Amino acid sequence: MFKNIAVAIITPTHTKKSFEMGLRLAKKFDANLSVIECVYKIPPKFYFFETESDKKITESQTKKIKDELKKWKELAAKEGVKINTKFALTDAIAHWVIDYVKEHKIDLLVVDYPKLSIIEANHHDDIINQIHHKSHCHVLTMKH
Repeated sequence: MFKNIAVAIITPTHTKKSFEMGLRLAKKFDANLSVIECVYKIPPKFYFFETESDKKITESQTKKIKDELKKWKELAAKEGVKINTKFALTDAIAHWVIDYVKEHKIDLLVVDYPKLSIIEANHHDDIINQIHHKSHCHVLTMKH
């Protein structure tokens, strides 16, 4: 039924529920699993160039994401599921996810939807709506 499943982690506060669901589905359908983590790049303090502190912040963001993706790979390996991981620091999360889904011919996209503050929830709703409307695959939204 599903041959290419992706789990999109698009909020800074998330749990393992969306990953666990993607892992179970990949195992059940003997599908390829991708975990993509996409967060907003913190803009530089000065518009036209990055300072040393800006570079350190970006390095910190990147290290945190890579460490988390390494954990996802280890968990998938224990279950015998092949996994691909990818991350992006971007200005447009929805567009990046939609492009990834199209480029990698994803059949099912699992997206996290944790409890957020009202302001964060409104923004996250916009991202989810864009993904639902513009990605041409099934989308499973995991509420936490």
